[in-house]
Amino acid sequence: MRKYLISFLVLTMVLALAGCGAKEKLQEKAAEAVAEKVIEKSGGGDVDIDGDKVTVKGEKGEAFTFGGGEWPTTDLAKAIPEFKAGKIITVLSSDDAVSIALEEVKKEDAEAYFEKIKKDFKEDAYEVNSDNAIAYGAKNKDGVSVGLQYSQENFSITLIKEGK
Repeated sequence: MRKYLISFLVLTMVLALAGCGAKEKLQEKAAEAVAEKVIEKSGGGDVDIDGDKVTVKGEKGEAFTFGGGEWPTTDLAKAIPEFKAGKIITVLSSDDAVSIALEEVKKEDAEAYFEKIKKDFKEDAYEVNSDNAIAYGAKNKDGVSVGLQYSQENFSITLIKEGK
């Protein structure tokens, strides 16, 4: 599962750094590269492609899903309320990690969501604010870490379950 988490985190960073004009092309190439690596590392695994959503299942039953434009349904994703503003670009999801990238998000919607998250995620908290960007990270009492990043109508949400 560690290899999935590392691939997941690398792809999350690439998506967060994508520039406006080349964002779709970069996301597509990054997703392809991660898919190839995950499939290679999992010994082939069971790959299910459903439209723009790809799920890779490992030998031990672990699953890693990326793509799609819908809020994830894993138990980990249920640790936070669904963010309903903006447009979901892509979702990366496993039992131990979730990353959601959105665009067309208004700053006031992101700020309101940050406040909701802060109520349950308080441990080891950090927050960074500037004129154009906001970032917040913390853990909840169950050991789930959340990272929120907003900048120029782009919003990313990352969850990681500790202990894996």
